[in-house]
Amino acid sequence: CKRYMELNLFVYVLLIFCIPYLLYSNIRIKPRKGFSILFISIISSVILLNFSFLTILGSFLLMCTLLIKNKKIHPYFYGLSFTFLNIEIFEKLNFGIFDFVINYLFPISLVSGVFSSMMIGHWFLVDPTISKEGMKKIAITSTIQSLILTPLVFFEFIGQDIESIFRNVILILFLSTAILSFASYKSLGEKSYTGVMASTGLSYLSLIVSLGASGGLLLLS
Repeated sequence: CKRYMELNLFVYVLLIFCIPYLLYSNIRIKPRKGFSILFISIISSVILLNFSFLTILGSFLLMCTLLIKNKKIHPYFYGLSFTFLNIEIFEKLNFGIFDFVINYLFPISLVSGVFSSMMIGHWFLVDPTISKEGMKKIAITSTIQSLILTPLVFFEFIGQDIESIFRNVILILFLSTAILSFASYKSLGEKSYTGVMASTGLSYLSLIVSLGASGGLLLLS
């Protein structure tokens, strides 16, 4: 039987895989609290996509970090939230661990990374005092991830059921994501404020093409 991922499930996984990037941003980039409020509000919309006890609990744990002043325990709340939300999706898909990680989580987490980079870039335009190093690492991670996914699709390790014409489009989109993410990384190397503006604009384009690539890969396979 052909297994596939529905659109609402795709968006659900995309949002919960923003949690590690949010934690990393708070540790390395250290934006103001408003960034966490905005990002957690977006991630918590998973309740609308899959209303259950675990999604409510996972979102609640994220929201608790906005009230707890001791930031040393925040990673535990993020970790528990991420675990509960992943258990929910793992049970729903009922796939093996390897298949789940390689065929689903890895492609979708690419979009999560690009989306997080775009969010941080926008926040930098509001608060230019935050560090750009964390943004650069997310951008280069997205570049590497795109380059890894390209041969996986080309040699049909993933997406074996996709027709060749659609496969070629997905390959082009993954390569485009890699190029745009790397261009975003290089833009952040500029010392001027315009470098971040350029990086944010490139992350917009990268988000669109990565959505097309990962979305096409999972919704067509």
